[in-house]
Amino acid sequence: MRLHRVVVRELLHYRWNSLAGLLAVMLAVGAIAGTALLLGAYETDSARALDAEEQQLQRRLTDLRTDVEDSLGRLGFNLTLLPEGQDPADWYVQDDAPPTWAEADVQRLREAELPYVRNPVGQLRRRVTWPERQWSVIVVGRAELPMAEGGGVSAPPIGDVAGADEPAPLATRFVQPPAPGHVVLGHEIHRVLEYSEGDAFELMGRTFRVQQCLPQEGSRDDISVRMTLKDAQALLEIPGRVSEILAQGTRAAWEDPDGLRQQVRRVLPGTEVVQHTTESAAASLAALHVNQTERQRIEQERAAQADLNHYRRQLAGLVNLLVVLSCGLWIGWLAWNNVAERRVEIGVWRACGLRAQRLVAIFLGRWVCLGILGTAAGLLAAAFLTPLPAGAAPVRPDLLPAVLGVAILLSGLAAATAALAAAREDPAAAFRSG
Repeated sequence: MRLHRVVVRELLHYRWNSLAGLLAVMLAVGAIAGTALLLGAYETDSARALDAEEQQLQRRLTDLRTDVEDSLGRLGFNLTLLPEGQDPADWYVQDDAPPTWAEADVQRLREAELPYVRNPVGQLRRRVTWPERQWSVIVVGRAELPMAEGGGVSAPPIGDVAGADEPAPLATRFVQPPAPGHVVLGHEIHRVLEYSEGDAFELMGRTFRVQQCLPQEGSRDDISVRMTLKDAQALLEIPGRVSEILAQGTRAAWEDPDGLRQQVRRVLPGTEVVQHTTESAAASLAALHVNQTERQRIEQERAAQADLNHYRRQLAGLVNLLVVLSCGLWIGWLAWNNVAERRVEIGVWRACGLRAQRLVAIFLGRWVCLGILGTAAGLLAAAFLTPLPAGAAPVRPDLLPAVLGVAILLSGLAAATAALAAAREDPAAAFRSG
């Protein structure tokens, strides 16, 4: 009779022993598959929750960065660089800056291509007395920014420097100063003196024409007279000099003010950096900092979750090992008990000429079949009884071969001792014991 038919008859004839062995394999496989599925489901849920939180945080950060860049773009030049020796307190209070830079220093800063500083431009600012009107006004002369092809501001490339982002484009009024011989008047000056665009007037013995009248800004710019840098240098008799450098600071510069100062002072030693911002930009920057701290918290939580998952898997592995060993002892006892109860039957087989290899194949084949059937039953039980999150695979593809190998080895090794004992059984001794 063929081996597979003998194995099937063995399974059916010793049905209770076979059922107990099947339950042992099923329990071992179900424990392994169930814990793997439960841990996988938990890790999937945790990863999804962290991913969703990180995506929501990324959307908030994107919106905040947009708000900051828009605010900084509307603010225009948000950095003022003062030369070495200039006290910022005097600059704030008196609008006076005795120390000056050469215009070549502005070009040095531009050619340095600092990641945090964009569009540097020289400016000359002095508070003077308007002798024709006996007024104290602020004369502001600004150089013209270099223009790239296509009309945009010519800014150096950003490169691959971390945190070096491009600010919002400058408005036209920041890019282009008045035409030579023309001025832009602050609100208080043109309101009180009733100047309109196109009117001509004298300032310190020179004739200028009004190009634009500014709306009220609520700052010292309301008493300013803005003109080209060359006109201001000639008017104040300071040729080739600037009192301050205006620039656009990137969002990264506001997040790293110390880094900003270090970059500037490497090019222009002793420079004082004054940052300007609006309440809305300051609020957005503060919120941005809070959300970046939140990002760090998420990364820390992700790392802690990975460590916790590692410990859970170690614990599950230890529990599964104990279950597998227990089930292996159970299968070994069932196989040994089956052989012990059938000593006479085995003796008859041996007396009839059944070879030892054939006898071992029958007993081992029986338990290998139980291992395969128990694996299928255990996987099905684990798949149906384990609560899984929506969208999770009921059985991992890599789980089946691993569990099948464990089940076959478990049943085969556990039954191997009994099968070898049956093969070495002496027929005469078996008849005497019966």
